[in-house]
Amino acid sequence: MAELTPFLTEEEKFLFDLKGYILFPAVLSDDKIDQIKDQCDRIRNDPESLPPAERQLPGGAASMLIDHPATMRTLHSIIDDETEKIRLENVFLSYRTISDGHKGWSPHAGGKSVNPNYSYQYHNGRIYSGMTRVVWELNEVSKGKGGTAFIPGSHKSNFRPFPKYFDDQDSGVWDTYSCPAGSLLIFSEAVRHSACAWKQDIPRYALFFCYNHINVRHHKPHFRDEMLDSLSLEHQRFFNDVYHPQFDSERWRKQ
Repeated sequence: MAELTPFLTEEEKFLFDLKGYILFPAVLSDDKIDQIKDQCDRIRNDPESLPPAERQLPGGAASMLIDHPATMRTLHSIIDDETEKIRLENVFLSYRTISDGHKGWSPHAGGKSVNPNYSYQYHNGRIYSGMTRVVWELNEVSKGKGGTAFIPGSHKSNFRPFPKYFDDQDSGVWDTYSCPAGSLLIFSEAVRHSACAWKQDIPRYALFFCYNHINVRHHKPHFRDEMLDSLSLEHQRFFNDVYHPQFDSERWRKQ
């Protein structure tokens, strides 16, 4: 991957604002992919083979993804430019095979909203994305064979509810992607999106991270203390409770 800038480029910001999502191919090296997949395999099949703190994501090898530079340059551009104001509130593994019977198709979200978890705003040259999904595709994804699908631009649509016709997978308004293993997909929860039936011989192996602003929370916290305690201090700060950052100021600390 090319050298990263601290924030998204103007072209990248334009694409994210236009479509509501952006894809960065081949971000992770093969050795990092193997480390994370080994941990996930053991969580799924033999959790006792791992130390207790590594039996829950994003502990263990997966912790390297919490503040990965490719993620942070995006979140600094669309949530807040201060790391202390970004929260990580949910992580899960999506593991699906061609034979698991998972139908997948379930369109949701989309359209303008004042709900702080789903609101998407552009003001004075700055993007303000509410809940933001960061997806690490650890296996190759072929277009049309199971990756997440989107209605591009639907995060800014003025019409709700969406006409039922457009929720048909073959309506012509949906888009998806192909990417090599180790790619990074980031999307606003405000864009209309859906899982898809998996149609590849290799399984879908994707880690979904959910980030939000420190002011708000969408998910109930289910992170175990033993996992959180095992993280570095730099990583632990992503799990702070919800509060307004104004209380970090010197004036408030003196009260």
